[in-house]
Amino acid sequence: MKEAKGQAFGMTDFINPEQSDKPIAELVKDLTGGMGVDYSLECTGVPPLINQAIQSTKPGTGKIIQIGAAEEANVNINILELLLGRTLKGSIFGGLKPKTNLPIIFEKCKNREIQLDELKSHEIKLEEANKVSELLKQPDCV
Repeated sequence: MKEAKGQAFGMTDFINPEQSDKPIAELVKDLTGGMGVDYSLECTGVPPLINQAIQSTKPGTGKIIQIGAAEEANVNINILELLLGRTLKGSIFGGLKPKTNLPIIFEKCKNREIQLDELKSHEIKLEEANKVSELLKQPDCV
């Protein structure tokens, strides 16, 4: 399901780690001729995946944006990868500035430049809002 959602937003390649015994970073490097990617966005906050995101980027110039936060507040990372010139940065809500960005986003949604329907994976009633945390843990939740 997430592959189809990604393709709707312009994704060019998709890796399902369950289809290989190789680490994710190695699969990414295979797709890039061994170089790694310029940018890696890690959305889960799962510690081993954070390290895979770091290792999947280009040494010297790779940038890792940490979006997701798991239940663990502290994470062990391989500092050598950062010492080799990669950059790890955190982001909450994509750095959104509500006062200036929301009107722009609203217009893009209104003009159907942003496909909101493609982002929806679940629909709940307001009375069921407490279920959101559990839905977010499901693998089919976008």
